[in-house]
Amino acid sequence: MADLDELNFSTDEIVEVAHEFAVDLNCVVVANHRFALEGIARAEDEDIENWQEALALQDNEVASSVICHVRNGYDELRKAANRLALVGLVTRLQHWVARFVKERNLKLGKAHESLLINQLDILNKCLGDGPVALPYFEDLVSVRDSIIHADSQAEWKHRGASRQVAAHFRNPWGQVEFSEGQLKDAIEQATRQVTWYDEKLHPQQAA
Repeated sequence: MADLDELNFSTDEIVEVAHEFAVDLNCVVVANHRFALEGIARAEDEDIENWQEALALQDNEVASSVICHVRNGYDELRKAANRLALVGLVTRLQHWVARFVKERNLKLGKAHESLLINQLDILNKCLGDGPVALPYFEDLVSVRDSIIHADSQAEWKHRGASRQVAAHFRNPWGQVEFSEGQLKDAIEQATRQVTWYDEKLHPQQAA
């Protein structure tokens, strides 16, 4: 084992440590999502290679059609992986936000249908508005609810009321379309919000 004194850490260098929420997300959401995409890519490459060998003597148009169909199938698996990762993200976000609400013993209002949005709302009223506006998270909650309760449909009914996902989270066929880029942005924004609340609640630790 190396002696710590021999590692030559600079006393002037600031080492940024990831927030616990970011570590939590990496363990529960990010790593699993990455492994899923890597596994899908490997399976796709193997499947296409096998089909290319099997279709070597077929007409080019037929072969291209089959390969396109195979690729579309794996694209659907990627979309499913993105959706499941979003569900995990919103779940972990709600867990952390609920901890902050409980720590301050805050009483929730009922201005919003979503528990998470009510929790974010009361934290904003107590601590000041966080860096990410509530509508951003409202949109994520709608996507999460669609995935869980409506088979990823862009519009559905819940308790007799119409629900829908935002236009930028839907495709022309009336389904949720949640990309890897949108997932990365959602992770970044959720981390900003949780870190901000934590610093407001524990300024001594942040310093």
